[in-house]
Amino acid sequence: MVAQQAVVTEQSARPTFVVRHRSALLAAGGGAVSALATPPTDLYPCMIVGLAMLAFAMRDSPRFRHGFLIGWLWGAVGQLVGMRFVPSVITLFTDLGVAAALLAHLLLSAAQSLHWALGIGAAVALRRRVGAPLELAFAAGMLIAVSLPSIFVWTPAGLLSPWPVLVQSAELIGERGTSVLFAVIAALCVRGIDDVRRHGATRRVTRSGLLAFGGAAALLVAMLAHGAWAMSRFHAGEHEARIALIHGAVDPRARWEGKNWSKILSELRRQTAFAEAGGVELSVWPEAAYPYALPHGAKVAPRGQRGLLGGTVQGPILFGLIMTERPERLPDGAWHRDSYNSASIVMPDGTLQPSYDKMELLWFGETVPLGEQIPWLKRTFQRSGGLIRGTELRGLTVERDGKEPLRMAVLNCYEDTLPTLGRRMLRELQPNLLVNVTNDAWFIGTAEPELHARLGAMRSIELRRDLVRAVNLGVSGWIDAAGRVQARSASGEPDWMLVTPTLRNDPPTIYARAGDIPMWTALLLGVGACAWNRRRSGRAPPTV
Repeated sequence: MVAQQAVVTEQSARPTFVVRHRSALLAAGGGAVSALATPPTDLYPCMIVGLAMLAFAMRDSPRFRHGFLIGWLWGAVGQLVGMRFVPSVITLFTDLGVAAALLAHLLLSAAQSLHWALGIGAAVALRRRVGAPLELAFAAGMLIAVSLPSIFVWTPAGLLSPWPVLVQSAELIGERGTSVLFAVIAALCVRGIDDVRRHGATRRVTRSGLLAFGGAAALLVAMLAHGAWAMSRFHAGEHEARIALIHGAVDPRARWEGKNWSKILSELRRQTAFAEAGGVELSVWPEAAYPYALPHGAKVAPRGQRGLLGGTVQGPILFGLIMTERPERLPDGAWHRDSYNSASIVMPDGTLQPSYDKMELLWFGETVPLGEQIPWLKRTFQRSGGLIRGTELRGLTVERDGKEPLRMAVLNCYEDTLPTLGRRMLRELQPNLLVNVTNDAWFIGTAEPELHARLGAMRSIELRRDLVRAVNLGVSGWIDAAGRVQARSASGEPDWMLVTPTLRNDPPTIYARAGDIPMWTALLLGVGACAWNRRRSGRAPPTV
């Protein structure tokens, strides 16, 4: 009898599966919860909850390797849930079956999560090596994670842009820095919850717990107060432009079949004629909307059947197109031709402005990763030629009689999700308006166009410029300099919409000037102070 009781006691003392894998389960659950902030669920508070679950999971990690796994699990599950549209896109536009599409989605999510793994691994190392408190370590890990390169770029702040009052700090510290603030709020909540758990039997919260909850609340209130004040500074100004966003509703497969090109161009011109009859000053066509390739450096637009202008269409038109270099013969006799994903303006006299050629190409979709650094990769996987990146930034301009000219920086496709490129454009081109041209037709019927639109909205806040987006089979619209969506359309039919953005000439924002340097400096100083203090006192790493 005694022996049986001993066995039962021993078995009951063994940790359960949940206890043994609590951190991993918490991280995976946190990734799933945070992904609920993405469309179409749009449960925005879930982002903070998901971050708090990640902070809980990593707070007791003993070493970098464990933190790496925790971060990877959080990111991988978040990608699987948040980008759940990927398998349907693969099956729709490739010959791969459902099983292969699901496998590709799994592999993509695993690869996309490595930056979160590195960030959280580094956060654990900071706690264990230099004694950084949870709030500081988690903030540093967040900044590392959102700063590393990724195929599809997303951040906590970007996903919360539909609540613009919460993300106005981006004009000071950018989308990445604002994500760091959300990480600090989550970590402070974890500290407070831990304090409640430790003293649950006494039903009281200690001073430490109150300070933690109070700190989280104070930071959130400060962000809201600053946001309300910042947004009140931006309203419609005296310099407005009447711009038409043209939507041709072109099927992605039809776009690349020559037999459809005449019909595509005819529909774009028809919608432009309607817009110009309404008195617009500029029409904008989406990415690669013009169906015929033009030689790179062309100075005059085609006329006749391939013309952009003619009839009642007078221009100017800002339009996306593919521009080609001269073909080159390879040593084995094959021909190679490179192309640019470009945007230009055709003026009423038929002349073309020098094109802006897309600077940041999408890996796998538009370019072979490291193809420019390793020519063998490009020759192997883009043997007949492919897209190449532009070599310089170039603004596009439209003069207006007696009015402020339109000085535009074009962010082509997913370039409007890249903070660094936006900063460069504002500093070097000094635009008074941001323009995005995109073809989201590959993702028709999925949440990707909405996700893309909300990430792009962060450029308006960071740079304090109005942004207009002309998107084929996606979300077209106008976001003002405060991040407010003033107009939007996600029509699946050919149409056009009028937007009247304000042309702004405000000086560059603090973030446009300094980028992420202030945030990196603050975190490094904090880490340095912790390291110095720990070395001087010889204290063990913090438990929370």
